[in-house]
This record gives sequence, structure tokens and C-alpha cells, in this order.
Amino acid sequence: MRRLLVVEDQPNDLRMATEAARSVGITDLEARSSAMAARVFLEKGLEGEHTLPDAIILDLDLGYESGFELMRLWHSKPQLAGIPLIVWTVLGEEQREICRLFKVTAFVSKQDGLMQLKEALGGLARSA
Repeated sequence: MRRLLVVEDQPNDLRMATEAARSVGITDLEARSSAMAARVFLEKGLEGEHTLPDAIILDLDLGYESGFELMRLWHSKPQLAGIPLIVWTVLGEEQREICRLFKVTAFVSKQDGLMQLKEALGGLARSA
């Protein structure tokens, strides 16, 4: 895995996600702080303007925006659905169930700590 897109609106959480990615050897990171900015980034990738990411970390609670809209885009486009998606959020069991229905690669609760995110990313890095 070479390139990671992190969709996170909280600077401290972005820093932790970046730390987790670097700890498993991922150094090419793109960060977007809103679902709309991430959507534009992914749509431009689909149009061939740049390379699509090899994996995505998505927070579902993006302040005034919802990560669910981006998850729906990811699920609806075959080129995107093939990209591993790790949902990393403070939201709970109801959201975990929705993620299961959308067949996200991993659901990691921020309350579980950074180690769980590192494990999810490490599993992707080893399988790449």
C-alpha cells in the first residue's frame, strides 16, 4: 500500500491517523477535512487527474458534514469500492452495523485507542 487518504476534521485526530500510518510504513498521505473535499479528490481520481488512494480512513462525524455521504459514494462506484475503507470514528454500535452493511473493510472506534487503527492499517499494509 502506497497512498492513503485520511478524511478527518479534527487536527489532533489527523495527527494520530498520520502517526498510525507512518508506524506501518505508509508515507504518502492525502488529508481532507471535509466530506465534500474528499469527494472532489476521489472524483478527480476517477476522472484520471491523479492516482486514486490505495486505502481510505474516514471519520463519520465531520462536524457539520457527515462521512456517511462519502461512504455512500465509495460503496456506489466499483472503482472506489475496491479501495479498502477504514471507518475511524467516535460513533457507536448503530454506525458499526451500517458500516457492516456497506461492507467497509474495518470499523475502528476512536475510544478503542490508536493501537486498533494501527492494527487495521498494518493488516492492509501486509496484504498489499
